[in-house]
Amino acid sequence: MSKAENGVKTAYFVIADISGYTKFMSETAIEHAKGILESLFGNLLPAIRSPLTISGLQGDAVFAYAVQSEVMTQQFILDFAEQLYCVFARSKEKMLINTSCPCDACSTVEGLELKIVVHFGDCIVQKTGDREELAGQDVITAFRLLKNSVKERTGLSAYTLISCDALRAMELGDYFDDSEFYTEEIEHIGKVEYVVRDMRAAWERRRSSERTFVEKTDDLLLEEWIIPLPVSPDVAFTICTRPELRAEWLGANKVELFNTNKGKIEPDTLYHCYHGEDIFPFQIVDWNPGDYATGKYNLPMGLTMLETTELVQVGDGTMVKIRFATPTSPKLMGKLMSGMVKKKLKGIIAPDKENRIAKMKALGEKFSHLGGAVAAA
Repeated sequence: MSKAENGVKTAYFVIADISGYTKFMSETAIEHAKGILESLFGNLLPAIRSPLTISGLQGDAVFAYAVQSEVMTQQFILDFAEQLYCVFARSKEKMLINTSCPCDACSTVEGLELKIVVHFGDCIVQKTGDREELAGQDVITAFRLLKNSVKERTGLSAYTLISCDALRAMELGDYFDDSEFYTEEIEHIGKVEYVVRDMRAAWERRRSSERTFVEKTDDLLLEEWIIPLPVSPDVAFTICTRPELRAEWLGANKVELFNTNKGKIEPDTLYHCYHGEDIFPFQIVDWNPGDYATGKYNLPMGLTMLETTELVQVGDGTMVKIRFATPTSPKLMGKLMSGMVKKKLKGIIAPDKENRIAKMKALGEKFSHLGGAVAAA
């Protein structure tokens, strides 16, 4: 009998734990501490969305899981962990800026941090009344990894710990250097190897980077494309950005990736779209999985054109909005030739609009019939 027939699920386990919680609750005004923690969790919970499911809430932690077959891309869990930390950091920063209350709770919010543990393995779902909880040795291992020596070894208090079991499942072991691997000895379980990512550094990068986003009110090359898909925003994002799927709806012979961070797509990653003998380079400049991505086409005479793909959840589906900005150039020759280039681009893109939209919708239908799952590349 297979695992599935026995009710066993193979999944990624994600635990987001607020460190400093016990000290914060014991040494501060409880009515203020309660409100602060409820606000922090109130911002974290909406950020945990499909294919992740919340399995349980504890006083200082959120436990979620994603069934392996429903995870869309290799780097989804890495991107999600970074996004979740940034939600926490942004919420905490707003509290520090907006409060003038001198009580112990409000004045010591800075001491709260978020650590995230990611593990992978098997589990079963246990029902207790109207509640469902996960159980199994790999679930236990995930929680035991919360008690670790990361801070002593690295000095980090804001981090994501990713077990090597999870890395192997994502096929992203090469993303990390040998010096980044650590081992934890867990009683009754044995040695567990893992890597650590600095989340505070990720937050600083995001906070200091400028948002690049083509708005509907900007000077557009074409009217905004609006494409309804019967899948979640994360699956829709995958359809729009994963190389072989992007090639399918663009009608390209193939799409190759360059300048990845050891296989991870992020700003500066370059897509090469092959249409016959022609190559159209598309450079990622802003990357927010499940929300939007903006890329830049480098055109002749110093002209560039931005393209934003935005994902808006509508019920159980997603509205994909694609906007092409009018090409611009700081160079005189580019400015003089912009009209001609604009006309040529319209002649290439506009006639193929309905064909591209139809192909994207077909992919949306395909993955909705598969339960919304898109297997990792």
